[in-house]
Amino acid sequence: MNDIRFSKQNGGMGRTAASEDPISGLVMYLPELAEADLINSNNALQFDKLEDTDGSNDLYVFKLRYVEELEDLGLKAQELSMLKSAYTSGSEVAEFQKIAAVNALVYHVKEFFRQHAGGTLYLGVKFAASSQVNGGDLQAMQNYAGGSIRQCGVFTPSLSYTSGGSTVSVLAEYQSACTAMEAAHQPMSVVVTVTGKTVTVAVSGTAMSVTTAAVSGFTFTTLTGTPNSVLAGRCNVSLLVGLDLASELVQSLGHYAYYGCIGACMGTISKAGVHESIAWVGKFPLGLASPGLVTGELIKDTTVANLEKINDNRYLFVRTHVGNADNYFNDSFTLDEATSDYAYIENVRTIDKACRGVRANLLPYLNSPLRVDATSGQLASDTVAFLETTANKALEDMEKAGELSGFKVEIDPEQNVLSTSEVEIVIKQVPVGVMRHVLIKIGYTTKL
Repeated sequence: MNDIRFSKQNGGMGRTAASEDPISGLVMYLPELAEADLINSNNALQFDKLEDTDGSNDLYVFKLRYVEELEDLGLKAQELSMLKSAYTSGSEVAEFQKIAAVNALVYHVKEFFRQHAGGTLYLGVKFAASSQVNGGDLQAMQNYAGGSIRQCGVFTPSLSYTSGGSTVSVLAEYQSACTAMEAAHQPMSVVVTVTGKTVTVAVSGTAMSVTTAAVSGFTFTTLTGTPNSVLAGRCNVSLLVGLDLASELVQSLGHYAYYGCIGACMGTISKAGVHESIAWVGKFPLGLASPGLVTGELIKDTTVANLEKINDNRYLFVRTHVGNADNYFNDSFTLDEATSDYAYIENVRTIDKACRGVRANLLPYLNSPLRVDATSGQLASDTVAFLETTANKALEDMEKAGELSGFKVEIDPEQNVLSTSEVEIVIKQVPVGVMRHVLIKIGYTTKL
């Protein structure tokens, strides 16, 4: 019948897809696990099996959107018992350690989503014998995610390992991997945690015993001494040494108890805007029961002088503030030098987002014609204006979101593009600052 009809149009409000800033990764080295624990017909969901860039060291990855998917993957925390009778005779230690490995995985994933329920987590598990998480694993994770991972946590035993008779620094290897990913337009920030104590489990009569010992080369003295982790250009890597030493949690995690709170850290970074420090007191409380250090010391028992030394060494840990019942990260350091423009995680995340956005807007015009002024052979004014406007778009959005204080895009029209086929664009950004210190001058006066 005759009528007046409406056709609802879409897209006029200019709304864009949800930001990919929260997309995170977590790679955990858990040698007690096996393929059957992650790829099992009894599980509703399955991990995908990957290989790293050198074709070895199998890695298992799953994309988690909410914490409840853990049980669908067949991963559920269990109580660790010290009773020998709770395990198969002759396999007590192995079974104890496997439960601890699953508990550690579940704990850190739950901590990620506790800090940011709206985050997305690519979970990687590696268990190749006599190995660790290497740089190739990070690249394999990023490739699996289509380059969408913005920050990735690494849970690995130590800061070095032996390969081919040589000692490899994992921090150097991870930075090299990040540099390679950045060259491939897939930048990533990495937070690393390693164990500060070895935990040995042994059968003893009718029960089992657990003993702990300091890790050679990574002790409390190391944390407070002269740092050997900071290096110019190491801007994509941070080192986490803070954790929760609540007694029930330590008991639940067994030999994985003395690793940093990597799940909570990655959840906080995921929740934070790219320009925000994860140490922001008003926004990022951690809620840990007993903040401590991976070397076993409680923060409340550590002197302010020693905490200052650890802070000056650019490690991430969990601290408290007088008059506040919660706890927070001390800062957002990278392992770059303090004088670097990329000394903090938010500096790196902000410029990485700008690079991704500018590239995405300019990419459709790669290999397109460049109109020049016929009399000078230089870039035509309308071409310059168009390219500047195109490059501006992503930065304008970041400025509106409060992620940049300001920016400027400039193109020199006198470039000889006919000879070089290259356009040089200069982008200057004014970042958003972080109020790390406050000086208050207070006193009495006879009048105002």
